Amino acid sequence: MRIFWLNSGLLPEACVTCGYEPDTGCGWIGAMLDAVRCASPDVQFCVVSIDCRSCDVQIGNTRHVSIPASFTYSQIPHEIQQRYQKIITEFKPDVIHVQGTEYFYGCMDAAVYCNVPVVVSIQGVLSGIWPHYPGGLTRREMFCAHLNPRFFLKGQTLFREQTFWRECRAAQEAKILRQQRNFLGRTEWDRAWVQYFNPRARYFEVNENLRPPFYTVTRVPAQIRKHSIYCGASVSCALKGGHWLFRAIAVLKNEFPDIQLRIAAAQKLLTPPNALHDRLYDQAYHRYLRQLITKLGVRDNIVALPNLTGDQVAEELRHAELFASPSMCENSPNSLCESMLVGTPSIATFVGGVPSILKDGLEGKLVPSGDPAALAGAIRQWFLNPEEAEACVRPARATARKRHDLVANAKATLNVYHELVRSESEKTVQI
Repeated sequence: MRIFWLNSGLLPEACVTCGYEPDTGCGWIGAMLDAVRCASPDVQFCVVSIDCRSCDVQIGNTRHVSIPASFTYSQIPHEIQQRYQKIITEFKPDVIHVQGTEYFYGCMDAAVYCNVPVVVSIQGVLSGIWPHYPGGLTRREMFCAHLNPRFFLKGQTLFREQTFWRECRAAQEAKILRQQRNFLGRTEWDRAWVQYFNPRARYFEVNENLRPPFYTVTRVPAQIRKHSIYCGASVSCALKGGHWLFRAIAVLKNEFPDIQLRIAAAQKLLTPPNALHDRLYDQAYHRYLRQLITKLGVRDNIVALPNLTGDQVAEELRHAELFASPSMCENSPNSLCESMLVGTPSIATFVGGVPSILKDGLEGKLVPSGDPAALAGAIRQWFLNPEEAEACVRPARATARKRHDLVANAKATLNVYHELVRSESEKTVQI
């Protein structure tokens, strides 16, 4: 069998082979590729990624190709579609697997896919997420932060970005959901969105694999940093809700003076830029966060970490007393799944597909989004009663181990491929 993957960035093995720094965002896709290849070594893969870094390498039974393209197309250029079609024609795949609905490569002209059956993996669901993009912030709150060089150079604001998400990215996603027939998902929320746009679509429940370190690292209560909270990259954009967590920390620091919020990929974002280039492209939301930190007086309670590798994230989770995900909307956040697998007591917002990932009261705590009081209350409850937090660890890990079983998920993916090939063969015979 020959499988063609469409992906948003170079996978780690391709980066290493070509001498590039591996991206942290595609690790779980690489983990699934490894598992599928182990489960069925005779499968041939061609992985085409959007990336400005030049790459065309053969690694074992997998060819990795990069295509420099924009993620912001409202109309997909003909020459870009031609490049995809040429590679598909050369490779002659049995199945085309589109990774995510967020980008244009799932809604190209039907001829590009050369009549090969297509299956689309649901990652985020932009149609459900874009209304929450400003993170519950008002235009008044963001006014001063928007008065920066980025605004005067490009007229760019948080709310104009939301408009782009709605009119371009969510519109492309809606086209994908209507145009394609086969989808892989893992939550009741993403299933509902598939059925909303395409009631006749076929939906296959297939869970994701996570990056390797989270299967081997286990949190030990005796080794935790007391009153420390790890929250992943929750300050990357307003949608992630970091500002609500900052407000919760401001309330809790009087009761727990040593409380520590550790945030990944935050060093550059939470540090005032010095270089001219960085000042020109400083985002309004990050300016707002720096102002908020000063206003709340929580600078000493926040540890801004650099971009972290999978091993480093696993170490953070191993030593954290709690994990918190304050996002305004998510489908199945990998950071929460990683926390559950390592065994870190987890608090998340009751949004999107999260209730399908973590059972409230049994495997962790779910709180309303945009509610710093509820977030602070959940953290306080577990700080004062750590035995309650630890009681959630075992069922959460059991769920995560089953959900992210490498072999089971690889076999489920292969079963979908075989089903699509079988269905295509039956269709051909009928014709």
